[in-house]
Amino acid sequence: MDEILNQFQQRYQQLRAMRDAGQLSPQQFIAEVQKLRWQDSSRVWWAINTDGAFLRFDGRQWFPAQPPQITPMPPQVARVPPAQAPAAPPRSTPMPPQSGATTRRVSAVKTLGPALAIIPSIACGALWFLYTLLGTFKGEGIGGIDCVTPLIIGGLPVLFWVLKKPIDKLLLPLKPIIQGVPKPLRLGIALAVPIVLACGCSTLSSSGYLALNVASFVSVMTAAVLLRF
Repeated sequence: MDEILNQFQQRYQQLRAMRDAGQLSPQQFIAEVQKLRWQDSSRVWWAINTDGAFLRFDGRQWFPAQPPQITPMPPQVARVPPAQAPAAPPRSTPMPPQSGATTRRVSAVKTLGPALAIIPSIACGALWFLYTLLGTFKGEGIGGIDCVTPLIIGGLPVLFWVLKKPIDKLLLPLKPIIQGVPKPLRLGIALAVPIVLACGCSTLSSSGYLALNVASFVSVMTAAVLLRF
């Protein structure tokens, strides 16, 4: 890969890391990325958009393209003053136009997606509550009803969804560390934690729901942090 192209790629990765670490605001990130424009030896303009995709200027507009292996021009030629450069490239790769119905479906999925993700947690909490409620008919009495675990399993995900923005801001310093772990591994850890905790806590408390409450709380919090980004 030619030297200039490599330099611009490294600069984009640096800007993206600064944005993810909170050192650049989204507006500052966009402004800096729009400066990543250069000319190849054929005087064709290239750019990188906010998604990290390469764009080529055909004289009228920018469109996605893959830069060829080219010989870099001297710095004074490759970096033409901004006044002579074409208009700033689009922030993201242009997408084909969609019909109104398709746009509405996509918008509905984006809006309801986070809400649909918490339905399984609410359902599990409700089923466990009903299961313990049935114990009252077996002579266990009201003390056999577990209200805390359903609130943890079903309530915490709802709370995380409602407070998404402040929680994301709080976890932002951990984002590079979390994303540095492959997502399949994070998912495996999130699934393994409740099993390990259930086995460990059951040895400490063989009666009541205290062990289950602790295991549920730690498991939900661990999954929320590991799978947040």
